[in-house]
Amino acid sequence: MSRKETVVHIFKDGERNITACRLDDSENISLNFCLPDIQLTPLHLLNMALGQCLVELTLRFLERRDLRATCLMSICTTVKTTGAVRIDGINITLTLPLQLSPDDKVILIRMLHQCPIHAAITGSVSITLQICDDREAISYYEQNLSSQMSANISHVHTVSDNAIDIRI
Repeated sequence: MSRKETVVHIFKDGERNITACRLDDSENISLNFCLPDIQLTPLHLLNMALGQCLVELTLRFLERRDLRATCLMSICTTVKTTGAVRIDGINITLTLPLQLSPDDKVILIRMLHQCPIHAAITGSVSITLQICDDREAISYYEQNLSSQMSANISHVHTVSDNAIDIRI
């Protein structure tokens, strides 16, 4: 049986209002989901919708506990490509910058099951959810996005400075 995987990584920092996305094994992290449409398949779109919903629920959970509202969600959808193409399974890894207590993990998992997209596909597709803490993975995204944001800010200043020069 032949299989194909589609992976979407979604990073969100609720405190600084930063959202980013990375597709499959790409090195490029796109700020605010600025992705060329040509890269996106229906599976990418499903992963992005599911991931965004789960990320928002996770941030609400963290904010209610006065914890750092930052997470990285990786969604890997496996598709059977022989015969009729069918989703074989979805593996979700939620990475947090801190370790949750076992009780908090249970509560968070219950919250994540409230996602309407998750609820719609549960039963017809095998879904696994793993919660882990990995400060390095979160830090990688933060550092990469900080440099992108700095470049965007300096570009904005350059453009506005040129506009001021033109008006004078």
